[in-house]
Amino acid sequence: MIDQQKKIFFGRSKSRALSKSKKFFYTNHKDDFLVDFEQIKLVKHKDFVLEIGFGLGENLLFQATKYPKNHFIGIDPFINGVANVIQKAKELNLSNVSILDMPVQKVLDNFSDNFFSKVFVLFPDPWMKNKQKKRRLLNYLFLEKILKKMKVKSSFIFATDDQDYFNFVTKEISLLRKKIDTFEYSLSNKHPIADTKYSNKATKLKKNIYLLNLDK
Repeated sequence: MIDQQKKIFFGRSKSRALSKSKKFFYTNHKDDFLVDFEQIKLVKHKDFVLEIGFGLGENLLFQATKYPKNHFIGIDPFINGVANVIQKAKELNLSNVSILDMPVQKVLDNFSDNFFSKVFVLFPDPWMKNKQKKRRLLNYLFLEKILKKMKVKSSFIFATDDQDYFNFVTKEISLLRKKIDTFEYSLSNKHPIADTKYSNKATKLKKNIYLLNLDK
């Protein structure tokens, strides 16, 4: 069993049984989309974009379709979402999408520093109960590590419908800026993002969506 103190992923990796078609694509084509770290180290003059926790992949697929010259890497241990991205990417004949189906904390160090031109974190679990808040992904230490992985003139885009989480992240960023002054941030977003299951749910419930844009 995993030691609770060392556990880094707390959500469900699977919400329901995969449909026959998604199971087929997941089983037969998953390896086609796995990140090849040795190969991407050899790629020059290409912008790599990261999405952490891509859910069902709406934004990841939107970005890959809209910007075919960039390469998009999605990291998420959620099997249903991974299977959905694999199927849709195959159907759309997208060759600029790669995935890692594991918690980002386990693989982020495998990427070189100054690597990503853009990073998306859209509607991560806010872990609203006080005893759960330590599980939040976007804390001071994680943001510091993400900044190291971002190129100069890159952007980090964060969205949530939970005001407490948003306030928490802005506070962590303000603290981080006292140590690192190589970035600016604004409480808005200038980059197009797709409607997702979670943004549509927030809109339906008439909840505010809070956006943050960090520029290195």
